[in-house]
Amino acid sequence: MDDIRKIEADLGVTREGVQAIRDRLVDLSSNRELFPLQDFPAPGSDDEQSSFMYRLAQDGDDRFALYAQSSRGQVETPVHNHTTWAVVVGFDGQEHNRFFERTADGVNQVDDHMVQAGTGVAMLPNDLHSIHIDGPALNFHCYGLALERLDEREYYNPSEDTWKIFKSVSGIREGRTDLQSC
Repeated sequence: MDDIRKIEADLGVTREGVQAIRDRLVDLSSNRELFPLQDFPAPGSDDEQSSFMYRLAQDGDDRFALYAQSSRGQVETPVHNHTTWAVVVGFDGQEHNRFFERTADGVNQVDDHMVQAGTGVAMLPNDLHSIHIDGPALNFHCYGLALERLDEREYYNPSEDTWKIFKSVSGIREGRTDLQSC
């Protein structure tokens, strides 16, 4: 996390900066022995949720938050932004990210990327994407502000052709073994 703070301080919240953060997290994810899959169990078939978020690091002021998302599959998110920079890096399984631009008619897909071990995506605060996970997966999600504080995120509701506010994420599980500030 010290490296990520330094990258943001040196490069700012820029495309180059978030891509450098992504690259640093790809390096971290190559240390597979640090993240045993059994430490991040996915929800069971009887759980209402199809994925759990585990907090791995978070600054005392809720900045620079890192999570592991463990999914059993069948995860679909609507097109949304984050209102802060965001990076998703693969560890196990696959997470299909689709990227969009706003249009007068709603959204238009402009790109996509399969996030898996050794790859990732980097987004600026207003970039739009959706997530699609078909099978079991564990991925790292890193944000410039903790998920619980992202109360202005927008998502597109195609059936109503409107933008709405995404509720802040709750129910995050503690994945840190040392609860001191990281």
